Amino acid sequence: MMLSRLLGLFGHLSSVNLQNLLFGGQATGIKGLPIILDSGSTFTYFNSDAYKTLLSSIKKNIDTKQLTDAVNDKSLPVCWKGSKPFKSLIDATRYFKPLTLSFTKAKNIQLQLTPEAYLIHTDKGNVCLGILNGSEVGLGDVNIIGDISMLDKMVIYDNEKQQIGWVPANCNKLPS
Repeated sequence: MMLSRLLGLFGHLSSVNLQNLLFGGQATGIKGLPIILDSGSTFTYFNSDAYKTLLSSIKKNIDTKQLTDAVNDKSLPVCWKGSKPFKSLIDATRYFKPLTLSFTKAKNIQLQLTPEAYLIHTDKGNVCLGILNGSEVGLGDVNIIGDISMLDKMVIYDNEKQQIGWVPANCNKLPS
């Protein structure tokens, strides 16, 4: 299990410091963000600068022969469509790379986000980015890792030691 030191509490929410955000194993230049982990938020939100940098990294890596902007799909602000509608999210994930959130230099604690943990499949057969610009919804510089990005992760809060940890888990399977 990975454990990261908590910066403190933001209301009732736990906060950690992001050292680096990687997209497909490549540094995005997003560093030093305080991050709140909140399973009560449906989506993940980054401040405007971090959001724009991440979106640029994603768009640079999209094969425009396979995916185009789905401008008519208003499910979320940024959506893509394939040459034919995607039947499920799994059909679209091969076109996207994983995100890695690194929380500390010393222990190299990372939260790996597969495309399933940051994309949404719409009823129009498109996929949309489930990471939103928090500045556009009144969050200012607050950065939130929401429920979408905690998909198939068991998150453990150790309030006594002021640590938070996570481990991959198959949340579709009931414990035995």
